[in-house]
Parts: sequence; structure tokens; C-alpha cells
Amino acid sequence: MDANSLIFGSIAVLSLAVFFYLGRFKASSKQTDREDRINWSARKFSLGKMFLYGLGLACAIALVAQII
Repeated sequence: MDANSLIFGSIAVLSLAVFFYLGRFKASSKQTDREDRINWSARKFSLGKMFLYGLGLACAIALVAQII
């Protein structure tokens, strides 16, 4: 093993240990039960809109590629 593997391996093990140690703690109810929380279940874009935007982007790229 070279020094590079030892250094980055120890950094990886240390970061995993810190991650799992900090993962035990939960946010307080003051943080989780707020009135102005983001509604993550509401979709801003429907699947149809995303398809149309993607199709429009693909057509625009194809048009630019043909011009160049």
C-alpha cells in the first residue's frame, strides 16, 4: 500500500464514522413542525410538461446542429 491509499482510505473511514455518528440525531419538533414547510408532495411539473420541454429542447439542439 502506498501513502496515497492510506491517507484517502483513512479520510473515507473517518467521514463514514462522522456521518453515522451524526445520523443518530434527529431535528427538534420546533424545526420539523413548522407552518411554512415546503410541500414536497406537490409537483411543479407534470410528466407531460416535462416530455414537451424535453422534446422542444431536442428539436432546438437539432436545429442548431443543422445550422452549424
